[in-house]
Amino acid sequence: MVHSNSSSENGRGNIAADPLLVRQVQCPRQLRMTRQVFAAICETIGTRRAETGGMLGGDWQTGEVTHYFFDETPRQKSRGMYAPNTDRLNEVRRNQWKPLDVKFSGLIHSHPPSFRRPSRGDEDSAKLILEVLEVPYILMPIVTTLVDTGSVTLYPFAAELDEGGVRIIEQELVVGGNLIRPVKPIVPDTTEDTTRNAAEDYLTALKELRMAAMFYYGLPCAGLLSGYHRRRGCGRRGGFADEWD
Repeated sequence: MVHSNSSSENGRGNIAADPLLVRQVQCPRQLRMTRQVFAAICETIGTRRAETGGMLGGDWQTGEVTHYFFDETPRQKSRGMYAPNTDRLNEVRRNQWKPLDVKFSGLIHSHPPSFRRPSRGDEDSAKLILEVLEVPYILMPIVTTLVDTGSVTLYPFAAELDEGGVRIIEQELVVGGNLIRPVKPIVPDTTEDTTRNAAEDYLTALKELRMAAMFYYGLPCAGLLSGYHRRRGCGRRGGFADEWD
């Protein structure tokens, strides 16, 4: 039977997405977000040491992120763990986003420089969130920060359920319609024939980095509409995912 409404009561008494809609929506291969959201992420998560985080909202069908809420009062934070303020995030979802028909899209948080993808704890937490909220996918991008690395870089990932487990999907990042690629480290060529070309390439890359910095920090930042999750211990029952309603 096909329901006309887009949500229903799940077994926990929570409002869940229509199962038919969940099956029809495919996880996007691109993480698309507005310039305002990207700028807000850079100015909050991007300017603090790992681990901090926030919540992403938008449209499941298009996959675009239009809203972001920064978790200024996490339950717990250390260099190796981020425990979100789930009460606050749920309040924002219910009272600010739901009236605007903004869907919960996922969670974003920062990692230390050497760990640029979701951890096993992130994967376990994503699986529980997908099961509890009954959403088709969640976004779970990772950020390395200006304080930790000298620049802000966002690594886009998403998660979806897959035969009882969870599958992590690496995405492309699109900001305001423009494809953004992480800057790759320059490997110098030391042969005599290419020394001059290597120097020229290096100077060009430096100019591009400066332009990127001007672009990132020159973007308009609308009111921060903006939280996240812990890397370790988040897979335990009674933890982060179970506190969503």
